[in-house]
Amino acid sequence: MALSAPPDLDKAASEPPEEVVATLQQVAQALKIQRGITSDDIFRGGYVWDIVDKSERHQCLQWLGRTVEWATKKWMLSEQDEWEQVAEMAAKLTSELCGKGASGAVQRRVSLWRRDGDPLLVGGIAVHEPSFVHADVGCKTWGAAILLARRIARQSVDISAFRRCIELGSGTGLLGLAAGCALRGLEGASVTMTDYLPVLIQAAREGARANGLLDNGAIVPMKMDWFEMAQDIVALSENREEPTRGTISIPIANYLDAVHRDATAAGNEWEGRIEPTLGAKESKGAFDLVIAADVLYEMEHCYVIALLANHLLAATKPGVGEPYVAPRFILTTPLRSTHWREVAAFEAEMAATPTMCLVSRDDTTRADDLDSWISGIKDKGSATMLASDLNLARAIGEDAGDSLIYRTYVYERC
Repeated sequence: MALSAPPDLDKAASEPPEEVVATLQQVAQALKIQRGITSDDIFRGGYVWDIVDKSERHQCLQWLGRTVEWATKKWMLSEQDEWEQVAEMAAKLTSELCGKGASGAVQRRVSLWRRDGDPLLVGGIAVHEPSFVHADVGCKTWGAAILLARRIARQSVDISAFRRCIELGSGTGLLGLAAGCALRGLEGASVTMTDYLPVLIQAAREGARANGLLDNGAIVPMKMDWFEMAQDIVALSENREEPTRGTISIPIANYLDAVHRDATAAGNEWEGRIEPTLGAKESKGAFDLVIAADVLYEMEHCYVIALLANHLLAATKPGVGEPYVAPRFILTTPLRSTHWREVAAFEAEMAATPTMCLVSRDDTTRADDLDSWISGIKDKGSATMLASDLNLARAIGEDAGDSLIYRTYVYERC
């Protein structure tokens, strides 16, 4: 029998209540119907949300969010698989209900933790996500950026030895902002965050300002046109053989008629702004660290990213007896079934670059990476503190809705 109100989330429950599971099944069924999928399954229990109604949909999302936190905390304390399954189901339903395409610009906070469990930034890193109309795929903080940002925060990917960092394709800016926070206070350290669309450069600027990283020069937002710079790099190279692939073309998916969209989109407050642009001459060998996340979504990117990383990284070593840390290029990409050709092409291109050597490569999911870190914390006080951290519970719930495997590469100058 259907409930007349959403089920309570009992803190004393030792196992997931049937009415909660039934309500989740009802939401899943409603979403299937909304997608035009018919099913013979009939769920008689639980509460039935009218997800077509805006107010009901909002209330459903709030209940799902509380369910993710509640079930995740229960799972962390009991390690019962049933609680993990409830958290994962609620997270997936939340993801589907929160269609990004129709939403406007929003600011969100992403929690990151240091190795010992302390937050990288109290309250989380503020990230500005523009609307889909203005930023296309750049409007969302993607999983690859979240994973690499977490690793940088807890120093499993240690960038503390570097001072001149550049991010390629910053998007909403989480990765570059995390790097800026990790390097905050180190003399001479700065992160240049780059993208093509003015709205994304502005997003980086707003994120840097919100996190106290703009006025002190810790973050420098700049425009970079990968393909224009690639052409300039080839033109600048002396005594270079003609590239075997010829002139690098601009993929439609990267630009998506961006000039026209920026000029005509309603309420485009960035129209007419002249952004500082990073050029090929001044950027050659100007950085000791290049970072990027989820940038291999067109075949041409695989060629251009390798060329840019090699161009941007410093090439000279200090004098005898001076400390030296080889400049590095770190990239995380999702292993999507639709993009294996792009991943293979990138790996081949990097292997064919004699001045760049692969140091490490690993594959993991966001959930496995986070679980491995939590399990490795030996200090009981830190472990107890994390068990009651609602932001961590929320992150675990969100990770449960992301089944992608991510690959992280670390290359260094050789």
